[in-house]
Amino acid sequence: MKSVRHCAMGAVLITCVLSVQTVKAQELYGDRDNDKNIASGDLNDEDYWWAKFDAMMLDLNIKQDLGSSIRRLDDLARKYPTHREIAKWRARAMQADAKIGPSAIRGASFLPECPWDEATFAQLWVNLHWAKFAYDSKDYNTAYSNLQNVMQTYRIMLAPDRVKNYPGDMCSYVVDSKLDADNLYKSVKEKLHR
Repeated sequence: MKSVRHCAMGAVLITCVLSVQTVKAQELYGDRDNDKNIASGDLNDEDYWWAKFDAMMLDLNIKQDLGSSIRRLDDLARKYPTHREIAKWRARAMQADAKIGPSAIRGASFLPECPWDEATFAQLWVNLHWAKFAYDSKDYNTAYSNLQNVMQTYRIMLAPDRVKNYPGDMCSYVVDSKLDADNLYKSVKEKLHR
């Protein structure tokens, strides 16, 4: 009789462990079926932060090549079909793209006054915003990874005259965000005991 009770208790323990592991796996990978029901707000998704950056930069240079931005927005719209901001950004990009004349030089580079095509600025903006969101979501590993990139990027961006041609608010963003990034990096390292 004792062995039957031990077997029963063992089965209960195994069931409990497996259900905890299933819950942990769902927390780790998320419930991808529910992603389609997210209708607004920031997302813990790299493509989302790149699309948000593109939407911000669209104001600065509406007539440049929108192809990669539209493709990214198309991909996001498939992933999150009910997300209102993504739909709004996509509609705006499509509307702007429709206004570009057929003789426009779509492969031309952006001028220094529009750092959309400036990979270092883009990396700083995307990684810092995503890190803040991940930190607030208690996804400290994602925040840490992004902040490592941010700290490396500041070394480049804060070089003398590096952002002198940027619009005032973007130049200020690079300089003024550094202290907040330093504090966030310190905090996430404390959370991860690094």
